[in-house]
Amino acid sequence: MTKIVRKRFQEGRFVSCIPLPAMAASVATARMHTRTVLEGWRLHSLLDDAVLVVSEIVSNAIKATNAIPSQARYPELYDRLEVICLCLYLYGDEVQIEVWDRKQGAPELREAALEDEGGRGLWLVESLSRAWGIRWAVTGGKVVWARVAASE
Repeated sequence: MTKIVRKRFQEGRFVSCIPLPAMAASVATARMHTRTVLEGWRLHSLLDDAVLVVSEIVSNAIKATNAIPSQARYPELYDRLEVICLCLYLYGDEVQIEVWDRKQGAPELREAALEDEGGRGLWLVESLSRAWGIRWAVTGGKVVWARVAASE
């Protein structure tokens, strides 16, 4: 069973973190977790933007970490499955979304052609966030973060 951490920290701010297996199904779990947490924090006005940002950043983390062949059998899948971590921090009327994965490669904004199926995720993150970026975790890997604020 996954342990969800929700606690008060520093001057009334809140945090909620959840580890997720680096697999496609975790994107839906991340969206549901984000929706549940933000509803609990009564941040209905930024739900849709935050859920979309979470989807994009979690998807990128899974793509960066996932080197498992699609035809992998269960024992191989279990032995090689990576973990990512989603954290949500409340700062007044904005939420900082952070997703950690253990890979060093930084995601990059790129121009997607009209017929490309992907490649627009970070553009969405940039347009829906007040700010976003990457930092290198002292424990290894990277954290991609974005700040989403209530509509003005």
